[in-house]
Amino acid sequence: MNAKLCSEEGKDLEDATMYQQLVGSLIYLTLTRPDITYAVGIVSRYMQKLKKPHLEAVRRILRYMKGSIDLCLLYKKGEACKVIDYCDADYTGDHDIQRSTTGYVFSLGLGAISWCSKRQPTVSLSTTEAQYRATTMAA
Repeated sequence: MNAKLCSEEGKDLEDATMYQQLVGSLIYLTLTRPDITYAVGIVSRYMQKLKKPHLEAVRRILRYMKGSIDLCLLYKKGEACKVIDYCDADYTGDHDIQRSTTGYVFSLGLGAISWCSKRQPTVSLSTTEAQYRATTMAA
């Protein structure tokens, strides 16, 4: 997700019910679609202070889902069973409180078995510190 969302920018929306239902459905989809975990985590932060750019971001996720409906996790018999991990941090990705976001994924063979996208509990003072925190969280 390239859009940088903020709780103060944009026009207020009157009814938050549709937004909350859409985000709730997307959260449920993250159980089988790790590719949307980060984006859904970002839009779920704005359930109370809803602005028009937040709804547009949710619609963008839905358009992505429609275009990638054939993607799935696939485990094949006889494939190499090697565990591979990836982790990264988005340094000060949250514009409201200046916290970094950690993301990691563990895969077995060609399919993901565990993934996470979570805001770090403290403010990191550098990209290196944010990366160290991400690595620690993944470990």
